[in-house]
Amino acid sequence: MKFAVIGNPIEKSLSPELHEILYEKLNILNCSFEKIHIENDELDNFFNNDFDLFNGINVTIPFKSAVVKFLDFIDDEAKILGNINCISKSNNMICGFNTDKYGFDMLLNKNGISIQGSSCIVLGAGSSAKTVVKSLIDQGANKIVIKNRSIDNARDLLHFAHNLGFKNIELFNSDFSNFDVAINTTPIGMYKDDKDNFFDIPVGRNTSLIDLIYTSKETLFLKKFDKSSQKVNGLDMFIFQALKSIEIWRETNYNLGSQIESVKKQLEKIKC
Repeated sequence: MKFAVIGNPIEKSLSPELHEILYEKLNILNCSFEKIHIENDELDNFFNNDFDLFNGINVTIPFKSAVVKFLDFIDDEAKILGNINCISKSNNMICGFNTDKYGFDMLLNKNGISIQGSSCIVLGAGSSAKTVVKSLIDQGANKIVIKNRSIDNARDLLHFAHNLGFKNIELFNSDFSNFDVAINTTPIGMYKDDKDNFFDIPVGRNTSLIDLIYTSKETLFLKKFDKSSQKVNGLDMFIFQALKSIEIWRETNYNLGSQIESVKKQLEKIKC
């Protein structure tokens, strides 16, 4: 079976390495995984000519919404989120799913981060931020604050939450004093010239910090707050969303159990 991830940019993705590790851990034979850079105007060409070469694909930025037009079926969770990161073929149908939310839910669970009744700040307002906001709402957050450079995109995210029936969400301002959980969903920190001033937010020692960036153990966001007692990068989310994709493609449930720590150690040895 042949799988891939498509996106732009894609060069920093560790998906091929992760999938190879997971295939070995789960004793899955005869599977391959590659990453494919696609220019923004080449998506139609990929689905018309190359998609049939694969049994399933993952989708990353900037195509998570654009791929919807190629699908025959969309999972209910993916419909709500409005973005797709996993596509499978089943009964001659092209089916779209979102495994990112599952990955983030599992990250919270694995690291013992309770959202119930908490005050949360989400940095960013893209598709990953929407996924995080949906998860926070589902898990009982009391308050959500959005900080983003584009106010229009931030307001779109507020409207998304309002449409889900969640009203206690607002844009960041300097009056906020502290948060229980702070999540960075932006790519800030992935490039050497990035500055950390966007992360100027009030956090305390008991604030749980989460950065969805998984290519560094100590990301720019996490390094900024030395005194915080809990800091988590996006590696758990990355692993669990990949595992869910494999389950969808192969229509089989898998349990990594304690092997997830071995998977993480293997990934952490790989330089990006």
